[in-house]
Amino acid sequence: MLNKITTHSVWSGLLSAGLLLLPLWTPLLTPVQGVVPLPLLLVALRSGNRAGGWAVAILLSCAWLISGGVVFPLAVFLLFAGFPLLAAWLLRAGWRTSQCALVAFLLGNLVLLGTLGWAALSGVDLPVQLTHEMNALKEEVLATLTTQGVSPFAQAEFRNGIDQLIAVVSLLLPVMLLTSWFLLQVGNLLAARALLNRWGEKWLADENLAEMRLPFALVWMVIAMGLLAMLTHGTLRHLGMNWGIFLAIPYFFQGLAIIQRAFQWYNVGGVVRGILFTVLFFWTGMVLLVLLIGLFDTWIDFRLRFFHNREGQTPSGR
Repeated sequence: MLNKITTHSVWSGLLSAGLLLLPLWTPLLTPVQGVVPLPLLLVALRSGNRAGGWAVAILLSCAWLISGGVVFPLAVFLLFAGFPLLAAWLLRAGWRTSQCALVAFLLGNLVLLGTLGWAALSGVDLPVQLTHEMNALKEEVLATLTTQGVSPFAQAEFRNGIDQLIAVVSLLLPVMLLTSWFLLQVGNLLAARALLNRWGEKWLADENLAEMRLPFALVWMVIAMGLLAMLTHGTLRHLGMNWGIFLAIPYFFQGLAIIQRAFQWYNVGGVVRGILFTVLFFWTGMVLLVLLIGLFDTWIDFRLRFFHNREGQTPSGR
């Protein structure tokens, strides 16, 4: 069905709108918003960017009808619709999937540094400001719990948990938002590529994603930001923490590439791969492990050592 829907701009736009708005009535379906860009990307790839533009227009019209203003449609365009149109145009021009992911990464860096730079130049202490706003919201919730007769012990537990959450979010909110956006775009890029291949449309630029390798210099930028976060305070510490984390995110995909190469090496079936990847995305500790595998691959080169057995080659970091 998705194969047929994503050849028509109207149906693709309505499908994206449904995926976006359905959680408003059924909050448990919020995760489906992660694939809002997919129909837009597929129709733009298969029928051209004009069809993709009409699909985006339908999505934004539905967002406007629900909200009655321009803020929500603008947010929808920036979060879900803008990059799929750009990526489809680049892919149809012969760019590879990894190059489009790089564009998303560079855009994320630009927005992150712009946000942090604006805050620093304006004299706005983002962590302090966010802490103040979230504490005010916390007190409102606690007052509501008190009127509802919630026990003091339960309120104390709630306060402790919220205080820990506020401490993390106030420091890392910029990178949390941009990391979510970046992972959303890359995930939909990979999903679109897999679907087109499954449907027999193999016209995208050939690429073996299992051989993906990041530039060696990137790891030193991550290390530098880590040192900045540990050895400084205030604005510089905030910069080091947020930018360092965002710079490290691509190593998660390098770790996935290593796992994919291992699956190819041992001829692991599709069902087992699907189960393992599902567990991976719902287990935070495993996500961190995959990221660390990708990071240390800079020096160790797991694929060369364990999945190639070629003589006369040395790991990339040596």
